[in-house]
Amino acid sequence: MTQKEQEEKLYMMLPVFNRVFGNAPPSTMTEKFSDLLQFTTQVSRLMVTEIRRRASNKSTEAASRAIVQFLEVNQSEEASRGWMLLTTINLLASSGQKTVDCMTTMSVPSTLVKCLYLFFDLPHVPEVVGGAQNELPLAERRALLQKVFVQILVKLCSFVSPAEELAQKDDLQLLFSAITSWCPPYNLPWRKSAGEVLMTISRHGLSVNVVKYIHEKECLSTCVQNMQQSDDLSPLEIVEMFAGLSCFLKDSSDVSQTLLDDFRIWQGYNFLCDLLLRLEQAKEAESKDALKDLVNLITSLTTYGVNELKPAGVTTGVPFLLPGFAVPQPAGKGHSVRNIQAFSVLQNAFLRAKTNYLAQIILDAITNIYVADNANYFILESQHTLSQFAEKIPKLPEVQTKYFEMLEFVVFSLNYIPCKELISVSILLKSSTSFQCSIIAMKTLLKFTRHDCIFKDVFREVGLLEVMVNLLHKYAALLKDPTQALNDQGDSRNSSFEDQKQLALLVMETLTILLQGSNTNAGIFREFGGARCVHNIVKYPQCRQHALMIIQQLVLSPSGEDDMGTLLGLMHSAPPTELQLKTDILRGRKAEASNKK
Repeated sequence: MTQKEQEEKLYMMLPVFNRVFGNAPPSTMTEKFSDLLQFTTQVSRLMVTEIRRRASNKSTEAASRAIVQFLEVNQSEEASRGWMLLTTINLLASSGQKTVDCMTTMSVPSTLVKCLYLFFDLPHVPEVVGGAQNELPLAERRALLQKVFVQILVKLCSFVSPAEELAQKDDLQLLFSAITSWCPPYNLPWRKSAGEVLMTISRHGLSVNVVKYIHEKECLSTCVQNMQQSDDLSPLEIVEMFAGLSCFLKDSSDVSQTLLDDFRIWQGYNFLCDLLLRLEQAKEAESKDALKDLVNLITSLTTYGVNELKPAGVTTGVPFLLPGFAVPQPAGKGHSVRNIQAFSVLQNAFLRAKTNYLAQIILDAITNIYVADNANYFILESQHTLSQFAEKIPKLPEVQTKYFEMLEFVVFSLNYIPCKELISVSILLKSSTSFQCSIIAMKTLLKFTRHDCIFKDVFREVGLLEVMVNLLHKYAALLKDPTQALNDQGDSRNSSFEDQKQLALLVMETLTILLQGSNTNAGIFREFGGARCVHNIVKYPQCRQHALMIIQQLVLSPSGEDDMGTLLGLMHSAPPTELQLKTDILRGRKAEASNKK
């Protein structure tokens, strides 16, 4: 027979094949149809030939239109030869590896991918009103074609051979270009299809040859450049594109560091940080969800990598360790941080964030990273994350509680003393630009002093004892001359007297514990003028009880006689009307006497 006669005979067979096997399990094709592979070869050759005929010597738009018109379903089987051919290919793609390998040999995967790339140039065809009654509307026909077309490619790419054929024919890079290119809104389903196909290749087709091809063709560079340089793409679209790309970074990292290294070399991490900050300023309603999705993707990216990272040098030169502390070992892939560059994206974006929302979801993400594996905090210790964040925390009211909860996690769950972070907290308290932030900080510090007596020495060495004495001086100045003290505080003048009182009482409660049984702390407290200050504020009822608690600890320390003398002097010099003051001092002396016993 001539080629034309062969094709006609084959077209006559297609409806029969579809009726026989259309609703049967895929396994029946191999069991009942002994000539399946030969039939697959003929059908595959016919499909490739028909598409090439319609693409030959035409512009991309004309070729895409001709191919789509051939493949779309029409009102009758006779008029839908392309659709019948496509349906047959879809059935054959379900029947196992031998059939798929056969179709691959006939270049079906690469031909369909070329079509997919062409479909980005399909013109918009408005719906024609008044068509035949039994004719499907154009939009439905196009959607049906798109659904079956992507089904076929996904089935094929669930095996390795199609991915290798795409690499061999140099068509795999078309998919990378497709998922990160702009296309008109009416052709967006085709871009989504390209993404589905790539994700399937990522899961099933990443052989050594395919990874090598992606690396040598600089496919990741193409993606990053397309996403970075296109003015037509919205940030929401770019997040969707990166979701597809991240699958390759994840799946390839099981066996090779190559694609992760490529992403770093082509400035992928800088791009992600810029994208987070762009999304933060986006006005679209969906931008908040997109921002959350992107942060989640980057959080996952921190765990990708072939090589396990170990906590290094954690205990070297550390002045204080809690009893029983041991450096935790990484829990394993999927939990432990293996990609510090990805973590740096979150850290840098937090430091550059302008909104509470972005700062909050990044802090949540970092908390999740720390909680996922106890070793992660120590793997990332060289990044000084929480120390760097401390400076920004006072400006972000909604994340302050979360930040100090993270510090508590390090102490209470990891059993570790974060000295660098505590130094940063002492600087934060010294600047005291936000009383609410200082109150939250002091509540956490008070918990630490109650947790273990080692914090008496820690707080002294990191400068917190000195800072607390300074806060006490500020409160004493406020009690003495409220108007002048508020003027001196500048930016803090909006804070209420109640806030300042709450902070001062927390400071005094913490100081009481720090002085208890610590002669060194008592000496330094006196050196910084704390003793004189606390004696001066005993006369104020709102803080008298707390002040007397501190004085009680001073009396019990060396040179405590001076404090006892000062207290007795205050009682004798107080006017007769100050009965409550005298009573409170006497109660305090009684408590001191019982403590000495």
